[in-house]
Amino acid sequence: MTKGNQEGKGKIVQFPGLKDRLLEKGVQALEKGEVHESSQLLTQAHELEPDNPDINTALVLSLYESKQYDKARYICKEMLLEGIGDYFEVVDMYLMILIQLHQHREVVDTIHALFDEKEVPFEKEEHFKKLLHFSEKVLNGKAVIPDEETPKEDQSSILNGKSLEEQTLLVAQLVHRNIKPFMGELQSVLKDSESHPFLQTMILNVFREHGVDKEVDITKLGMEDRVSPAELEDVFDSDFFTKVTDSLDDLLAQTNPTLFQHAHELLKRHAFLLYPFTFEEEPKEIASVYAYYTAGMFADAILEKELKDQVENTQSQGILSRLRELEEISSPNI
Repeated sequence: MTKGNQEGKGKIVQFPGLKDRLLEKGVQALEKGEVHESSQLLTQAHELEPDNPDINTALVLSLYESKQYDKARYICKEMLLEGIGDYFEVVDMYLMILIQLHQHREVVDTIHALFDEKEVPFEKEEHFKKLLHFSEKVLNGKAVIPDEETPKEDQSSILNGKSLEEQTLLVAQLVHRNIKPFMGELQSVLKDSESHPFLQTMILNVFREHGVDKEVDITKLGMEDRVSPAELEDVFDSDFFTKVTDSLDDLLAQTNPTLFQHAHELLKRHAFLLYPFTFEEEPKEIASVYAYYTAGMFADAILEKELKDQVENTQSQGILSRLRELEEISSPNI
């Protein structure tokens, strides 16, 4: 045997671009709902390049969809340990897998650790808090775990007959699932003026995360529009939210940072409920009303008096009225 043959013995010759083709076919199969074929193709791609973040993420999603939760959990843990992929996207997938495995103690411990280290991004805080509260309620025996299995006779429905709390959790999980079988039901929720606006916003965010570019109708809080979810900004990246936050900062952050935090949390809740709609008034005027309302909530008579003149005009009274209406809409407590 020649030296060249000895060196080549035992080596696997890969076809050029094989890994990319396996990834592409695996993702296509996942989008078609062919989850087992998808996981097989993506497992082969993973064996060829185990550190590739796109392959890892797609494989976890395909394993999740095919209910191979233990395998998905193992790969997620490896991704977190090796720093593969977007950290908080991987954490989000990991938490959803833990919920399916009923590992609620680990969910609680993981989220507490993130908040203790002050690592949670602003836009992820509300989502992680919802998951935390749900797992805490399960551990305390106060929550019913929604059954992820869809009835055989109606594979297109996952929300029908569920409580708002269960619907909220199921929609949160759709960020990491194939949503095509459920598009009809989800669009119906968006068009239904009786649907909870919090749930409608979550569905819009799921559509946006999946890159849905087909226009959908939305009716909420007496307003109607037709939007392309893929073109929407994140609710907390919008000009409306950013400018009102900046105005609130100018009003309160230096003189009363605690009140600023409360006013800002109020604005966050209301912006989420309104999305993709907003207040139409000037940001400074909106901020003044939020500062005034919050001052009243926390008995800051001095600031309330200072702002009173600014909110006594007709336009500001309209903002105040809508603010109170939004405050009466409670977010689902999962």
